[in-house]
Amino acid sequence: MLSLLEKMVNTDSGSYTTDGVLKVAGFISDVLLPLGFDVQMLPSSKYAPHLLARRRGSGSKKLMFLGHMDTVFDEGTAKRRPFYIEGDKAYGPGVCDMQSGIVCLLYALLALEEAGYTGYGELKILFNSDEERGSETSEQYIIEECSKSDMVLVMEPGMPGDYVVIERQGGGIFNLDIQGKPAHAGACPLDGIHAIDEAAHKILALHGLSDFSLGRSVSVGVIEGGTRSNIIPEHVFMEIDLRARFHRDGLALMKKMQEITDASYVPGTKSTLTKVMYRPPIEKTPGNLELYQTLVTAARKLGIPVNETYCGGGSDGNYTSAQGIPTIDSLGPIGSLEHTDDEYMLVETLFSRCKLTALYIVELTA
Repeated sequence: MLSLLEKMVNTDSGSYTTDGVLKVAGFISDVLLPLGFDVQMLPSSKYAPHLLARRRGSGSKKLMFLGHMDTVFDEGTAKRRPFYIEGDKAYGPGVCDMQSGIVCLLYALLALEEAGYTGYGELKILFNSDEERGSETSEQYIIEECSKSDMVLVMEPGMPGDYVVIERQGGGIFNLDIQGKPAHAGACPLDGIHAIDEAAHKILALHGLSDFSLGRSVSVGVIEGGTRSNIIPEHVFMEIDLRARFHRDGLALMKKMQEITDASYVPGTKSTLTKVMYRPPIEKTPGNLELYQTLVTAARKLGIPVNETYCGGGSDGNYTSAQGIPTIDSLGPIGSLEHTDDEYMLVETLFSRCKLTALYIVELTA
């Protein structure tokens, strides 16, 4: 397991490193094909193809596993700080988020094969190549495939405290373009239409939508505008982050954002709001709770601790839960500090979560 994990971590597989993501897909296929899985690559218009694998069993329950092959790290990162183990932790780009989750699932499937267990109706695996970019080219595949499944199990990393996730914050990325009119800032400033002035009003209005006590927020994280100090700025671009604990709040925030976009605080400005992506929240539904209780049963049989928690970040499980499909997230090995140079995975949990995943499949389908 550690050998495969090392190969994957030492392969640059950032979202834009197509060759590296394809290499990771090859490692995965090398395990799945001998197990009798049908493996196909789904086209992406912008990133590496996504991997979809399926295998029929002798039972009736259809399980779908989700994960992603891409990381947030630029090409060359793996060479600068390759995989290593120190004490009880493994380090390297993507070791936690989420190459270890992929390895965990693959070896759980190997264990089931060795045990001769085929009591499921279908095992389906979708590993996409653009999760770290909002799954912009794989969202359609995720929604289509989950609609044919009874439940979705997401192999994102578990969190310290032995946590899995059945409730996760929703979020979106939006672009806001503001068009004004340039003019000389000294000679004829009133001939211009000040796009940055308009942006300042909109930022205050957008941030005023946040209520952190209710788990909803809007944050302008990127702003670009103007060319020189002596020119009335003609254009402003803003990238906006939206977060919501409940889907109804996400919808309400998007409506308010559009109203702020349509309002002109500076006469003559024109603004356009574009939704880049939006992942609805995973809410604590009866189906999600039932999946968690089955996991607890399996964990107790193995003497492995497990707890559930709410998580502020999003995953592809948000899409499947929004479709009404029971979804449980963060089944992968436990780690932390994702997206940083200090990202780590607790080595022991690679093995314990693998055993738990294998037994969990049996408990869900027997």
